Amino acid sequence: MVVRIRLSRFGCKNKPFYRVMAANSRSPRDGKHLEVLGYYNPLPGQDGGKRMGLNFERVKYWLSVGAQPSEPVQRILFRAGLLPPPPMVAMGHKGGPRDMRPVDPMTGRVLNVEKPGTANQQKVVEDEAAEGANSA
Repeated sequence: MVVRIRLSRFGCKNKPFYRVMAANSRSPRDGKHLEVLGYYNPLPGQDGGKRMGLNFERVKYWLSVGAQPSEPVQRILFRAGLLPPPPMVAMGHKGGPRDMRPVDPMTGRVLNVEKPGTANQQKVVEDEAAEGANSA
């Protein structure tokens, strides 16, 4: 039995409210579950922030026994500090080649990481060209 940590939708139309649940991967979204681990309210409250509550000990337990979090739950657990950032790849355009540059998980922007060897290699090539011109 594969256990997934996923969201189960509650609330009214246009006012979603989710419970974070540990459930069998074959059970339906709002169906039978093993344990309720917390809640997530995506609508901003009076203070303007999204609200969530998690039972950290139980989430850690389910992750330790091999439960797989769904993608939305993985983002929630990352924001709560329980998981490392999920791998993200920026797409150039739909159906096009993937841009393999690293992406900041909080902002979604592409990180500009320079390779440490490229600047030094260019400098060495320029120095060798200058030495070759001086000796000739």
